[in-house]
Amino acid sequence: MTAATENAVTRHHRDIWDRCAPTYVGGAEALTGSASTLLLDLAGVGRGTALLDVGTGPGALIGPALERGARVVGIDLSPRMVDEARRRHPEAEVVQGDAAATDFGDGSFDAATSSFCLQNVADRRAVLVETHRVLRPGGRVAYAVWAPEATLEAFGVGFEAVFSVVSLDLDPAVEAPPMVDTPEGNEQLLADAGFVHPTARRAELFWPMRDGGALFDLLDRYLDLSSQEEAVRDEVRTRIDRRVRERCDGDGIARLPNPAIVASAARP
Repeated sequence: MTAATENAVTRHHRDIWDRCAPTYVGGAEALTGSASTLLLDLAGVGRGTALLDVGTGPGALIGPALERGARVVGIDLSPRMVDEARRRHPEAEVVQGDAAATDFGDGSFDAATSSFCLQNVADRRAVLVETHRVLRPGGRVAYAVWAPEATLEAFGVGFEAVFSVVSLDLDPAVEAPPMVDTPEGNEQLLADAGFVHPTARRAELFWPMRDGGALFDLLDRYLDLSSQEEAVRDEVRTRIDRRVRERCDGDGIARLPNPAIVASAARP
């Protein structure tokens, strides 16, 4: 991937998450935030831990880390996500920047986490190498990425509804390269970045929802459906809502599976 292509991918994903920032907390965070406890445990985060949260978004992981007594710094590429994280967690330091090239000194942190960020970056190895640099010897990293696409029922319900109604001209040149989605592949990714004792496994996550509103909102912003006619967007919304309601259980909540791969390792 050329530098120009990497820059295009970076701009594209920055724009996506800027669009998603205003409603992310009340929507998709119910899914992605459910991995926070597991990631903090794998990274060994506790009282006094100096933690770097890579791709912090609106700070879903910052709150639980602060509750453990950690000292948290978050970094994210999206200015609007950074603004949201700062608003929610003024006691943490949140900076806008490229996680592949930070201003932090060598060995600045005891631990690092990253929740569903790596699949959106152009050069994952560069991000992990930089994370390795800013960790002290013995420091731990833990991250989550999505499991194979075919297993992501929550996203599948939404994308099926969108593409059954809308024909989108998506540009593959600005999409991040496919993320390795097996435990073994993620262990190798960590080893290639210089980490030791890598482990990875599948984690069963679920997006609880009573209707399709939050899922529609995420895809509406993620795919930028704003240029579509309102009748088309209404049809997408109706189809997502119907598919979600069909999956509701006795208490009126659909818990749609959307598993992740969680990986962790140590800096030697």
